[in-house]
Order: sequence, then structure tokens, then C-alpha cells
Amino acid sequence: MASGQQRLPLEQALLGFLSQEPMHGYDLHRRAQDELGRIWQMGIGNIYDALKRLEQAGHVESTLSPQENRPTRKVYRITRSGRGSFWKWLQQPVPNIRRLRVELLAKLYFIHTLGLNDAQKLIAAQETVCRKRIEWLEHSAAQCDPQAFDRLVFDFRQRQIEAILGWLQAYRERIAS
Repeated sequence: MASGQQRLPLEQALLGFLSQEPMHGYDLHRRAQDELGRIWQMGIGNIYDALKRLEQAGHVESTLSPQENRPTRKVYRITRSGRGSFWKWLQQPVPNIRRLRVELLAKLYFIHTLGLNDAQKLIAAQETVCRKRIEWLEHSAAQCDPQAFDRLVFDFRQRQIEAILGWLQAYRERIAS
């Protein structure tokens, strides 16, 4: 991964699952696939790597759980700092429009699953991020020659974000009723 490039929030998703109950890595993988697999594929190796990083950061702790006729399993539990990290992530809008498809939907999944009332607040914050991006695109497009290829690119991106804003509004209305 290039320096400066951020990971998709695998660690945060794992903390979200662990905030509900302690689990071992395979159960986390199965649950992630069953519940978030339509928007995001997480390989088992990636999950174990993320758990290792979370444990090193002090966001999870593990205990060994012996099993009869099977290898000992490592069961992970979220720590206070892990819970704080998860809640902070959950409340922040997604700053990068390219990451909305995965990260925003993951956040809304956890808000819904955990029975929280934070969806309206997150949607409003996300709409603000989207509107600011549209303003930037409009300003950038205005600097271009009307026939320039860049103008076409800015228009394409603006229309994508307008579609996202339409979806956010529809979702807002759905959860308000």
C-alpha cells in the first residue's frame, strides 16, 4: 500500500462486531461475509492481520480458548480504547467520496444493527461533505475551457455526488418515517 493511502476501515468494522460480543477470527470473518459481504469482501488473512494490529494498538485483547479435539482458539474482546475508536469513527462522515460505497454503508450498517439514533446526524454531516465537494468541482470546472476533457470529468464527478445526495435524502426520509 502506498504511503499516505488509507485502508478501508477493516479494523473499525471488526471493532463494531466485537462491540456486540467477543469472537474468534473465523467467526468475525463469517459474520463480516454474511452481513457486509454485499458491499465489501474481507479475506480471512486480512482479518487476522487487522486483529493483530488492533491488539498491538490496545483496541482488542485476546484470550486462548481450548477446544476438545481441535486447536486452541484466540477469542478477541474490544477494550475501552477500541470502543472509543469505533464510536469516533462511526460518527464521522466519510471525507473521501471514492470510499463512500463501502465506508458509509458500513457505518450505516452498524448504526442500524446497534440500534443507535445517529443516522440522521451522520447523513447531515455526509451531505455537508458532498456539497463542499460539489462546490469545489463547480469552481474547478469554471476554470476550464468548456470544451476541455477536464470539464467533462468534473461534470461526471459532480453528477455522481448529486446522485449520492439524492440517495442520502431518500434514506433520511425512510428512517424519519
